[in-house]
Amino acid sequence: MNTVSTFVPPPSALASGSASQMLVPGLGIAVQSAPRRRPLAAPPTEPNHTLYVRNLNEKIALKTIKKSLDAIFSGFGEIIQIRAKSNITLRGQAFVTYKNVDSATKALGEVQGFPLFSLPLDIQYARDRNFIFSEADGTLEEHKKKRAIEKAEKAKEPKKARSDVPTLGATGWFPGGAPMPAEFLPPNNILFIENLPTETTDEKLAELFKQIPGFKEVRLVPGKSDIAFVEYEVEAQATLAKQQLNNFQILPDREIRVSYARK
Repeated sequence: MNTVSTFVPPPSALASGSASQMLVPGLGIAVQSAPRRRPLAAPPTEPNHTLYVRNLNEKIALKTIKKSLDAIFSGFGEIIQIRAKSNITLRGQAFVTYKNVDSATKALGEVQGFPLFSLPLDIQYARDRNFIFSEADGTLEEHKKKRAIEKAEKAKEPKKARSDVPTLGATGWFPGGAPMPAEFLPPNNILFIENLPTETTDEKLAELFKQIPGFKEVRLVPGKSDIAFVEYEVEAQATLAKQQLNNFQILPDREIRVSYARK
């Protein structure tokens, strides 16, 4: 069974520009990477040892996220800390701190927009210095006091709704009627299958997807031989099937695409 969607390629596999192919070690196959994306918000311009990484997939275990970030970012220099939390205010975000500022700068340029667990990473320099460096140069207490003052001032400000990150509409459509890209569709228990061979039957497709526990049924679309819907009992089972079978090579010259169905 093909499990390429959970693979984290080394930095040397990252390509600039549009979508590219990456070779999966041990499997001998190439997978399609997502095109680079610009940061969702204007980043700070002053270089920092620490990178602020957001748009992380909140469905993935925190331990797996941190391990994946280390695999991606360690190729650009020595990492001294990776911070990621699961609480409601910090989930989906992480801070990667390098020993060297140049390493952080190189990583920011190379990894920006890289698709990790189907979501493009949004990376910028952190707005504050890591306490590790303040402790090393003897300015830790001064740094803590400054941070406390800034935090107190920020708490007094009226809360504003964030408008710089993509939101997931319940219908799977962006404002104005434009279809929401597949990678931003909210998870559910029904999958949409594309690029199927014309000779595909319910039985053949069911045989493939029933390998994942919780499989319920396959629904082919009349008059559309290359698409189908696959339903699972719960969302988690559908998510596992999507991770396992997206880009599965069903024929020597054909890979199927698996995404969440629009609702």
